[in-house]
Formats: sequence, structure tokens, C-alpha cells
Amino acid sequence: MSVSITFEPSGISGLVAEGTYLIDAARRMGASLGTGCTAGKGDCPACLVTVKTGAGLLSVPSDLEERLLGAEQLEQAFRIACQVKIESPGEIVVSVSSQRARGNASRDSDSDLQKTFGSLTLEKKIATLLKFEAITMSEAFDTAIQKPLALGTRALDAVVARVRSDRNDRKTK
Repeated sequence: MSVSITFEPSGISGLVAEGTYLIDAARRMGASLGTGCTAGKGDCPACLVTVKTGAGLLSVPSDLEERLLGAEQLEQAFRIACQVKIESPGEIVVSVSSQRARGNASRDSDSDLQKTFGSLTLEKKIATLLKFEAITMSEAFDTAIQKPLALGTRALDAVVARVRSDRNDRKTK
């Protein structure tokens, strides 16, 4: 069975199969989610989402999600997309969250990161910045590659919807 999923605020939507992870659905449709995600490890805020509709269609929170997000954020429907599998058919609406949703822990880690970076030698700072630039370029390239695929997916979804509509019209005649 298929599942209708919409990513907000972009409005990108489409159909995916049961058993698909949210991060994979986003990538297939070209939604801006998970760039820089560390392949399902859940240790980065890149794929943090809020489930607005259809939370009951998703897998239960993983141990990793419970540890990283805590009960309060899980109750507010925050999930880590690379950890969430779509388990039942229906309609899901997901809002791509910002890193700020992680609260004070994120601010504290940002502060620690700034202190650590500030204490590096100039040579190590430059090497670190070059590494970040390489990651950014890789993510930009991945995004550029995914956009045409998303357009194709949306076009096919439109064709399928049109065929279904035509079939329904023929049945009612």
C-alpha cells in the first residue's frame, strides 16, 4: 500500500511505499531534509522533523531518538527522520524543523564548538574550514542532483492521478 506524504514548508508531496524511512522519502521527492545526515546514525540535527499529521502511521521512537530527544520533545512530535519508518498506509504531514528545536543542549554544544575552534592553531582552523567547505560543496552537489529527480517524481505522480481520475470517470458512466 502507498502512503501520501507532504513535507512542509516546501509543500513537496508524493506517494511512497510502506516500509520507507522518512529520510528516504524526503530524498526521493527532493525535499530539503537530511543534507549532511550521517547515514542513519541519528547523531546530527540535519533530519529533525515535526510530525504534524499521521504520527500513528510511523514506527515507535527508537532508543536513539528517546536518548537524543527525550520524552518532552517526543511528546511534541519531534522525530529524527533517519530513524522513523512508515509502517501503515495513510496520510502524513511532516514539518522540517530547525536545529533550534533541540533547545538549550544545542546552544551549549554550539558554545563548546566555538570555544574549541577558537583554541585551534591557525593551520588547524584553515584545515577545518576547508573540510567544512568540502562537505558544503558535496551537499550542494547532492541537492542539485536530486532536484531533477524530484521533478520527475512529481510528474509521474500527476500522470498516475490523471489515470486514476479517468478510470473513476469511466466507472461512473
